[in-house]
Amino acid sequence: MRNHYDVIIVGGRCAGSAAAISLGRAGFRVLLVERQKMPSDTISTHVLWPDGLSALRRLGALDRALATGAPPTHHFRLCRGMDTLETPLTPFEGIDYFLCVRRHDLDGILFDVALDTPGVDAFDETRFTELIWENGRVSGARLASVHGEYAISAGLVIGADGRDSAVAKAAGASEDDIVEPGRYWYYGYFSNSSEPEPRALTQSETEIDTVATMLTSNGLRMVIYGAFNEDYALFKQDHRENYLQRVNAHPFIAEMLADAQLDSPVYGFAGVRGYYRDVVGNGWTLVGDAAHQKDPVVARGITDALVGAEELAAHLSGGVAEEALKRYAVQLRERTRTGSRMAKMMARPDRHMSASQAQT
Repeated sequence: MRNHYDVIIVGGRCAGSAAAISLGRAGFRVLLVERQKMPSDTISTHVLWPDGLSALRRLGALDRALATGAPPTHHFRLCRGMDTLETPLTPFEGIDYFLCVRRHDLDGILFDVALDTPGVDAFDETRFTELIWENGRVSGARLASVHGEYAISAGLVIGADGRDSAVAKAAGASEDDIVEPGRYWYYGYFSNSSEPEPRALTQSETEIDTVATMLTSNGLRMVIYGAFNEDYALFKQDHRENYLQRVNAHPFIAEMLADAQLDSPVYGFAGVRGYYRDVVGNGWTLVGDAAHQKDPVVARGITDALVGAEELAAHLSGGVAEEALKRYAVQLRERTRTGSRMAKMMARPDRHMSASQAQT
């Protein structure tokens, strides 16, 4: 580890590794640090849209993602009871499929690509502890690992450390467009499932809950359940049993899982707030969930993280400057605004309808 880098990136998963790869290729000297051992899992939905897969291809990671065995899925299926509507996915830059790659695999692939990128030094099991300030500007970061503590200077520190970003907190990043938690989400992996043609990302809806499912690697099927956050305290009393009962209350999904076995723990999280954080910092910025988050109902988190990391690197290609960060901030909001609004409406249609009725 050197004493100085052009850029320090805190967080080595999707957004952080993608930013490191892009900046390293642009000629920056980059330090990428991740507090967990890599590869490792994290609690997260993991559907990739075509624009996210296009970003993976540019990053040199798409072939490795396909090699995990997660099958390309070319259709979307919406269910109400046993009534279904299927539609092919609209191509984006020649890619016309979803991919459901588990985070252990995807994050490991991206971290490895970053490791192989000239100009990038990447370290796992290395914690960010605080920002270094000089004359009101961030000039580096303090880090710690089992090997010791380090004070590293840099022209820019990027927080890619998720919704609970320590960098955002240390920098005092403000938040706006805050949306209160909509739904909690729990998921597991099933073997021996079945599915009618065509293979699809299948989503089953009722007025109060949602189940979505898609094949991932090793022949397993990811099944995720989401319901209004007010029900969370009751659900988590026996989350595994409640998950199984409620997933199977959706007839089309139950038919797919009739001969299947749950082959994993049931993972999950309470509802998450939606927000935008200020990303125009004095010597710092944010990317991925550290910069913007919305309800997982639209499954855009990984895709937006990858695309956002590329956009940030493109804006910085001419050098680290406030104007570059301002352009990045504008593009981030413009690109994600529609998805953010959709997430707000889809996660809590009851709130949306109540607000609409109050205005009439």
